[in-house]
Amino acid sequence: MDSLSVLRPYLSSAEQVQAEQTSSATFRDFLALALKSSGVDPRSIDMGKARYRVADASNGLREGLSYDDSVLAGGGQHSLRELLAAHAEIERERLVHGLWRTENFAELKEYLVALRAIVRYAHDLDGQLHGHVLLAETLVPMVDSVENHEYVLANGDMASDAITRNLGLRAKVFALDRGGQRVNLSATGMFDRLSRTIGRFGR
Repeated sequence: MDSLSVLRPYLSSAEQVQAEQTSSATFRDFLALALKSSGVDPRSIDMGKARYRVADASNGLREGLSYDDSVLAGGGQHSLRELLAAHAEIERERLVHGLWRTENFAELKEYLVALRAIVRYAHDLDGQLHGHVLLAETLVPMVDSVENHEYVLANGDMASDAITRNLGLRAKVFALDRGGQRVNLSATGMFDRLSRTIGRFGR
């Protein structure tokens, strides 16, 4: 079984995502925010040339990793190449759409586990490509905190600051916290405010 088989049931086709962009202003706004916050598109670069930064349960924060180095994830050792397969093979718009379609916290966490990791690429001043990887097992406890209306994480960070904006995750988490994804968040900047500030002070 390939590493993407668990994720595929959560994804719509590229044609379906395009149709959603045409028909739904809410999704267009969400997608625009997500893409703005997600760094360099993985499918536009050679992911194998990046140096990676990731925290795993065994070794803590590790930097300078290569694409084929292994980290502890999901209870076993997996290469970054395997963990990031979805980002290499699937259009970012489809990944964002899959996250946006989740209708409650349980579905969102299932999606993150199926995705396995989120990565953000950026070039430094010397032109070196870097990838910052967040494992699902790191993200899910943050989502749990917001679901339980605990907006200060165990390490003292505010959930509204610590949850990544990549793929629109932070906006999605706080949209769910405020009553579900299918609310009327229009192009007034509401998603951006959700992604940055709402949730800071609880309900």
